[in-house]
Amino acid sequence: MNRQQLISRLWLPALGVALFLTAILCRPLLPIDETRYMSVAWEMSLHQGWLDPLTKNFEPYSHKPPLLFWLINMFWAMFGISRWAGEIPIVLSSVLCIYLTSILGRLIARNLAADNQQSPLLDTQRLCLIMAASLPFMIYGTLVMFDFLVCIFTLLSLILVLRYSDKRRLLDLILLGVCLGFGVLAKGPVAYLYVLPCYLLAPLWKPDLTNLKGWYFSCLGAILVSAIPVLFWLIPVLKESNNQFAFWLVWNQTAGRVTGNFGEAHVRPFYFYLPLLPGFLMPWIFFPAVWRSIPALKASFKTDNSLRFILCWCVPVFIAFSLISGKQPHYLVPLVPAMMMLMALGLRTIPTKTLAKTLAIVALLFIAGQGIAKHYFFKKYDLTPIVEIIHQHPDAPFAYVSNYHAEFNFLARRTSHIDDVNLEDLGAWFDKNPQGLAIVRYMKPEEVGPYTMTFTMRYRGRHIGIFTKPPQ
Repeated sequence: MNRQQLISRLWLPALGVALFLTAILCRPLLPIDETRYMSVAWEMSLHQGWLDPLTKNFEPYSHKPPLLFWLINMFWAMFGISRWAGEIPIVLSSVLCIYLTSILGRLIARNLAADNQQSPLLDTQRLCLIMAASLPFMIYGTLVMFDFLVCIFTLLSLILVLRYSDKRRLLDLILLGVCLGFGVLAKGPVAYLYVLPCYLLAPLWKPDLTNLKGWYFSCLGAILVSAIPVLFWLIPVLKESNNQFAFWLVWNQTAGRVTGNFGEAHVRPFYFYLPLLPGFLMPWIFFPAVWRSIPALKASFKTDNSLRFILCWCVPVFIAFSLISGKQPHYLVPLVPAMMMLMALGLRTIPTKTLAKTLAIVALLFIAGQGIAKHYFFKKYDLTPIVEIIHQHPDAPFAYVSNYHAEFNFLARRTSHIDDVNLEDLGAWFDKNPQGLAIVRYMKPEEVGPYTMTFTMRYRGRHIGIFTKPPQ
């Protein structure tokens, strides 16, 4: 193996390791999402029950399925409970998505491209470079979230959709159902939305598709197969939970996000994603070649089934997410591979060395930026000083004011509940817990004037402090 081959094989794992180490060394777990999900995984490890209902702050937690927490606990079982071990499945997921994107791109080109010998999607190395340099990969690739995990099963599902459309093998259909099921275990029923529109629109990207009735019945079959891995987890959970928890888990946390009738639905206007699109396409959107390629791509739409496949994959999903009330930027992460394939089509005239140099610049800027942010921006998100005080009072009752999202359960390795208290009820809480401590997030000192402050710091645009009962 020569030097060039060695570099081509090792650059992506090396990039993953570099981003992983940067995250561990420079960035705290970011409240409230990362700290919450690590706390749910921590409580799963305390319960030693992977098929038990999830808990957050030792109360039933129905907002997310279990796959990410299983993976975190699996790596904790191998390496011990720590932040760095819990981050391993996150980085592995994001790197695996890049490899799967290149595999899917090559399959699209071979099966569907008008000129399947010259398609830019055939070059897996270029597609990996384009995907790895994308801003979403740099930002979300090390965050403890669900999006790259569900992206894995989206890509696997689409690979199997293509294979099944070509050969109609029963095994491919069964594997498609299994991947859809694990996608649901990764992020809930929204996993279907990333895949099924492309499946249902198959006549647009495969005009020679035969037996359409059988094709759509097979879609139903894949959905039925997908229920098997989901029910493997869901049935034991429902047996251990009450009816209200079951309702939230099975129905309300999904339907509520669609309609906005859900406390954490993140309701946004329908146009929320449009101004975010340029950011998702960075840095490649700055290349003039991308813009110059638009007329040619438009002209090829009628003849290039590979382009149709990519558009049937991402456009309906983008529209659906725009119509759904609950919106977050990271919901679009599983569409990033499709976006980068479009970028690859537009960048076909750009030399591979230029793509590699762009990746190197983006990676260095991102790593250096986190190194600088460690001393400034990230300090406002670092809860370590509060955690140290919690450790100094292992037996004291704690309250959080207010809207507690288990920010401290993993960080402080809590084995007991932290009370979620409104500021106006804090006095009554201190009456019941005179030796207790309250963690209060506040804007002005007047808000916490009656209580004795033992510590305070800047936190997420406000202050956060530790308070005790005022002296009598």
